[in-house]
Amino acid sequence: MLESPGQRWWNAAVKMWGYDLRNQLVADVFYSDGTEFIKFTNGKEITVETAWRWEFGRVLNYASS
Repeated sequence: MLESPGQRWWNAAVKMWGYDLRNQLVADVFYSDGTEFIKFTNGKEITVETAWRWEFGRVLNYASS
């Protein structure tokens, strides 16, 4: 079964940040109107496509500010 871009990002976040940090920062990965989003525990959201473009360092800054 093929993984969605969001699932691939979710799994890659563990490799970059570790399991605990990812779970502290990411509240959900969800679809809305055909677009996949990441919702962070700080209330911010970003599309999965943007998260891949930004790379993990910039996403970490966004998710933790």
